[in-house]
Amino acid sequence: MNIFELEIFDNEGRRCVFYTVRWQDTTLSETDKFFFKYKNDATLKRPLQELAKFLEVVIGEENGALEAYFRFENQAQALPPSGTFKVDEVTVNYGNFPLRLYCLRISESLVILFNGGEKTGRTAQEGKTSLVFQEANRFAKKILDAIYQGDIIITNNNREFRSFDGSSEIIL
Repeated sequence: MNIFELEIFDNEGRRCVFYTVRWQDTTLSETDKFFFKYKNDATLKRPLQELAKFLEVVIGEENGALEAYFRFENQAQALPPSGTFKVDEVTVNYGNFPLRLYCLRISESLVILFNGGEKTGRTAQEGKTSLVFQEANRFAKKILDAIYQGDIIITNNNREFRSFDGSSEIIL
């Protein structure tokens, strides 16, 4: 069955809350799968840490989810952005960054993270990102449709989702 839950991934940031999706029959969220997939990869461990720091510091704490931080990929978006950014005392150039994390930017204070992959093709539809790219766009479409139809409501503080009945449990 293709049922997934929308759940909080990280709500500690001052400027942005991150949600994720988890298939109902699994224990790990799609975002956890992404981080676990690369955390012990000698080549990709450092880029993964840089991306996590970008999420936590630049988006979560300092600036929020500004549009300039996202690559637009159909219904979903991807991180990291192109260009050079300073995170803490480290300057990172994301021009040829080897990883993509797919997501859905709802506002400057609310982002839903999906899964991602190693960027091996010229476009998101090619290489190792192809399947997670397609899945991210399906997640995004279903979530956007649910928001449009009122099945999911964004709270007044723009930092939380609720089900149409006020519950924090959101199953799609």
